[in-house]
Order: sequence, then structure tokens, then C-alpha cells
Amino acid sequence: MVTLKTKDETAKMREAGRIVAEVLASCRAAVRPGVTTGELDKIAADILKRRGATSNFKGYGVPVLPPFPGVICTSVNEQVVHGIPGKRKLGSGDIISIDAGAIVDGWHADAAITVPVGDVSPVAEKLIATTEEALRRAIAAAHVGKRLGDIGATVQRWVESQGFSIVRNY
Repeated sequence: MVTLKTKDETAKMREAGRIVAEVLASCRAAVRPGVTTGELDKIAADILKRRGATSNFKGYGVPVLPPFPGVICTSVNEQVVHGIPGKRKLGSGDIISIDAGAIVDGWHADAAITVPVGDVSPVAEKLIATTEEALRRAIAAAHVGKRLGDIGATVQRWVESQGFSIVRNY
């Protein structure tokens, strides 16, 4: 069941989304060879603190694992998702996915971007372009009454038509 949100609730969600957008834009601007994923995490932490928001990720955990230590998730190259920021230095040719989340008065926003580091291969450029187009197609396919599986199938068809595949069993 879907519960309609009030104008105040919608405003808080929108503010959380704006903060996430600011985090991602600032992190994107800082990506370059030699920067560590931990430095990107610090940039994100500073923005969240200044804006009065908290991270969706920091401290998140399940009983069998330690709490997530980062403010953002940083996944480099072969890391699929939810990589832990730390001492890893980015090198030219890497691609990094930065996943940011913010909580404002209990309302969450979450988004991710993939950024090339320096000069990347044509395959990496194509992967980034393909995933961005997949998102546009998913948004265009999202309509009232549409099933989530139909939207996922739209993404899968596009990605596979470009020579890539969907991650399964993750």
C-alpha cells in the first residue's frame, strides 16, 4: 500500500535529495588520480555535517557483520557495489562508483554515480554511458500501474543490447 506524503514530508525528502546531489557533485569534482576513497568520504562527511544531515550508510549493519564504517560507498573497478572507503588511491583508468545517502528528519535519499578517473578505456566509457542511458530508460518506463519487473526488463534489454550484462546473485 502506498501512503501519500504531506507537503512537509515531501519537502524533507526533497532536501535530503538536494544534499545527496551536493555530495555527489562535490565528490565527482574531487575524483582524480592519487585521491583516496577515504578523502572522498571526508568530503561527503563534511557536507552532511554542514547541512545537518546524517549518512544512510554509516553505522548500518546486520547482526553477523560489523557496522558500515563509511559515510559513502566507494566501489572501484571490479567492486560491484557498497565498497568501503579507505586508503585505496585512485589511478588513471579506474572507474569509481560513489553511492551517497542522506537522512533529513527521518527521510532518506540515496543515489549513485560512476565517474571515470583520468583517461579511461573505450570499454569503460561505454559502460558508463550505457548505465546512464539505462537509468534514463528506466525512468521513462516508470508509470502508474507498471510492474517493477517490467522496468527491470527495460534496463536489462538495453544493457544486453550494448554487450554488457546484469549482475546476478549479489
